[in-house]
Amino acid sequence: MNDFKVQDGERDQMAQDDQDDSVMKADLPVDAPVKSETGGTEATETAAKKSAKKASRKKAAAKKASSKKAAAAPAEQAKPADSGPAPADTGPVPASLQHMPVTLFGAGLGLAGFATAWREIAAVFGWGILLSKLLVGIALGVFGILVILYGIKTLRHFPAVKAEFRHPVTSNFFSAATMTLMILASHLGQAAPMLAEGIWVVAAVINVAISVIIVTFWIGRDCHISHVAPVWFIPVVGNLVIPIVGAPMGYTQLGWMIFAIGLLFWLVLFTVILYRLIFERPLENPQRPSLFILIAPPSLCFVSYVVLKGGLVDGVASMFLGVSIFMLLILLPQIPALMRLPFGISWWSYTFPLAVFSVACTLYADAINHAAASALSVAAIAGVSMITLLVSVQTIRFVMAGRILRPVETPLPKP
Repeated sequence: MNDFKVQDGERDQMAQDDQDDSVMKADLPVDAPVKSETGGTEATETAAKKSAKKASRKKAAAKKASSKKAAAAPAEQAKPADSGPAPADTGPVPASLQHMPVTLFGAGLGLAGFATAWREIAAVFGWGILLSKLLVGIALGVFGILVILYGIKTLRHFPAVKAEFRHPVTSNFFSAATMTLMILASHLGQAAPMLAEGIWVVAAVINVAISVIIVTFWIGRDCHISHVAPVWFIPVVGNLVIPIVGAPMGYTQLGWMIFAIGLLFWLVLFTVILYRLIFERPLENPQRPSLFILIAPPSLCFVSYVVLKGGLVDGVASMFLGVSIFMLLILLPQIPALMRLPFGISWWSYTFPLAVFSVACTLYADAINHAAASALSVAAIAGVSMITLLVSVQTIRFVMAGRILRPVETPLPKP
């Protein structure tokens, strides 16, 4: 009996142990290692297999997703962005009066000066009278068209006009319009003296006002020496046209006052511009033809002084003409390089300075009556005639190609 009891107790103890083991296994996590009877870790092996299967499934899913993404990439690139359709290529900017440059008034000024040069040739040498009248008509017609077109631009695109007036280079060409108006008024002196005087008064007042505003800009704005260019002569030194036209109308004393202003600013600006040309970067290619403007101030001083003196050519007048000739000699060697530059509206910078120089040479030849002076006058009118004809033909081609009203930036050298 006792043996049976012992066996029953052992069986009860073994059952209790099995129950405890099952409870412990239930409490353990799935991946918890459970030792087998042989001492191995069956649970660890099972967990490793499950992890390997999960990893393989993840790799397969990632590979499948990457293949789908690669296949969809060309289609996404072909589709427009969600933000809207891609902008179409509209090609060149259409021509518009908004892009009409104020520098075109340099063409009117050049033609008016050219007509005046031939008028003086006709008065001194007696030939070219009809040509001078024809040139006056052409200059008047071109200037009238420019005024109308720029007036429309002012009404429709005033911000563009305002931007040009604030630009260190293009702002100076507003005076070219008033200078042209005064020169054309001088051609009306005999036919309509009252009209000519009225036009001269209005143009002179506007030109002086523009000069004051621009000089105020120079003083008040953050200007750099690299912004200085020969076109800075136009507004202030251009005031020398006022006594040239006004003195024959009786405004001699006022003419001397304006002459002093032009002379002063010529000397001051010449120093600044020469410093800039020597010690700073060279002018940008579109501005390089403006170097010929250096001839205009001394030539204008000569003509203005001689007119104010009643036609007298004295030592002071000869000094002005001598400086003009010297500046021309400096610039002549640069003509071949300048002619290789692409054509632009800035090429009209050649015409007015050479025309004024021709007028100065003609007045000088008339005063001293010397063969050398006459030869210089003829050479000057021949030179300005060739240059003006060349620039006019190039401008007509420029217009016919539809490039005259295209946006063109006026570059400024970086400080």
